[in-house]
This record gives sequence, structure tokens and C-alpha cells, in this order.
Amino acid sequence: MMTQTMAPQIFVIKSLYIQNTIMLFVLGVVVFFLVYSLAKKKPKHLIASFLWIIIVVWFFNSPFFGFSAVSVSPEGIRLNYGILSLRNDLLPIDSPWKVETHLSGIRKMKKLYLIRIAARESMKVRRNNGLDLLEKIGGAIEDMKAQKRTK
Repeated sequence: MMTQTMAPQIFVIKSLYIQNTIMLFVLGVVVFFLVYSLAKKKPKHLIASFLWIIIVVWFFNSPFFGFSAVSVSPEGIRLNYGILSLRNDLLPIDSPWKVETHLSGIRKMKKLYLIRIAARESMKVRRNNGLDLLEKIGGAIEDMKAQKRTK
């Protein structure tokens, strides 16, 4: 009897296109000022532009920014943070996961949810459709684990 391998499942927590557009727009503005300062030969603006490039890359790779897309396949769990992220990674399918609740807002009264896979956090979502999506991601991971064990 031949076992059927499951096709990769892709889940988008937050719009990756919008996230990438924001990342590229911000980088484009900073690079524009970098080129402008090179053309006008303004060393102070050049240094400021380099500092802003460092800040932009740091921000999009900081712990404040969670992954926004997940691909679950027999190869593992691929996390996508966006085009400027250096943290896009492939985790083993056996990585632990957990859906967590976080309180947000000034008075900490808004409930937001995220999925933690290994030590990585997703973008936070609201209860409506977001919580269901996070639970589907966890279910897909469990299905892949079960399929791997039966091989």
C-alpha cells in the first residue's frame, strides 16, 4: 500500500503583500535620501541615511514583528516574516506550537491571539477569523506530525 504525501498548506495570518509593500516603501524612501545625499555630496545626510537603513532593517527583524505567513509541509514549518526579514526560516515539523492570548491596549482590555511555534511568535490577530486560522495552523502541524509517524 502506497502512502499519500500531504501537499503543503499555506496560511496567511496577515497580508504578506501589504507587509512587503510597507517594507519596500520604507526602504525605498531611505534609499532615495541616500542617493540624494550622494548626489548633493552631503556627508551628514549620507550618514543619517545609513543609520535609517540600519534602523529599518532592525525594526523588521525585531521581536516586535511576528511572522505573517506559515507553510506546513512534510519538509517542515516555513515561517515568512516578509521580504526584508533575515528571520524567514524552516523549522522541523516536530516543533512545539501553542496558541496564546495577549491583552493589548492602554487598559489591557483587548484580547489578541498569536501562535508560538518553537520560540517564534506570529503577528497578533483578533478573535473573529484570526483565532480560527491559528487553530487551523496548529491542526495542520499535528496532521503532518501524524503522517510522518505513520511512514
